[in-house]
Amino acid sequence: MRTTITTGAGGVHVTSAGLATDPVVVLSSGLGGAWFDWSATVALLAGHARVVVFDRPGTGDSDPTSADPTLAREVEVLEAVLGDAPDAVLVGHSMATMHVEAFARLHPDRVRALVLLDPDPESPGAGRPFDLSAVVARWLQRLVPRGAGAAFVRRHGHLVRRWAVEGATLARFDPAPEALVKDVYRRPHVARAVLAELAAYPDQVADLDDLRATHPLPEVPFDVLTAGRRLWPEHAALARLAPWGRNVLVPGSRHMIPVDRPDAVAMAVRDALRASRAA
Repeated sequence: MRTTITTGAGGVHVTSAGLATDPVVVLSSGLGGAWFDWSATVALLAGHARVVVFDRPGTGDSDPTSADPTLAREVEVLEAVLGDAPDAVLVGHSMATMHVEAFARLHPDRVRALVLLDPDPESPGAGRPFDLSAVVARWLQRLVPRGAGAAFVRRHGHLVRRWAVEGATLARFDPAPEALVKDVYRRPHVARAVLAELAAYPDQVADLDDLRATHPLPEVPFDVLTAGRRLWPEHAALARLAPWGRNVLVPGSRHMIPVDRPDAVAMAVRDALRASRAA
């Protein structure tokens, strides 16, 4: 099922699969992602849960955003996506790991479990980082709304998407249908939304660090999945934010775990569902 819900940042595109009576699992994309990046994961989970995928404001099939990206905005969007569901397993990839963690800290009673997929490598407690890509994004934000920048996106935006996904997958392959990729990534407002999120990254890291000091994590299953064959100290430190947290390696994958290893994502979610029922 596909629908658009109303949020304070504009209309947000939401898809769902599975039975309405099943436990809810919400999948949140990393920077520049779209709902169809989770297709394989959804197929593996739909028999076990009601799986909800959404596009953040301005991205994917969502409407152009009416509010700048902040950690508070992303928490509000997640709250709208959950709707009347009493709780959910929250799965965040890359930048979205910050959003689901923040939601869990602010709304602990609405979280059944947390699964973080290859989070951005910022050590907890480091504060606001200097991020060169955020600086570049702020510079590019001035170009995309203009004629030449918008024309570039309309002509080549889908190629930038392909390059980014292929570089972040072990097989160097983007399985998303060509027609969908062209439809989404040739829209200038999507490029503007992605650049705005990238520019806001250091502030969101700092805001989450502040939140960690005042709002504890709920006592629910908490897994941090790391792509590749070695653990990152930053990911291990993130898992240690909860005494019961686990840092799990996902070999056979680069950063785009939902594309390379949807089976590992589905397994982590099913394990979290079993653990939450046993608690």
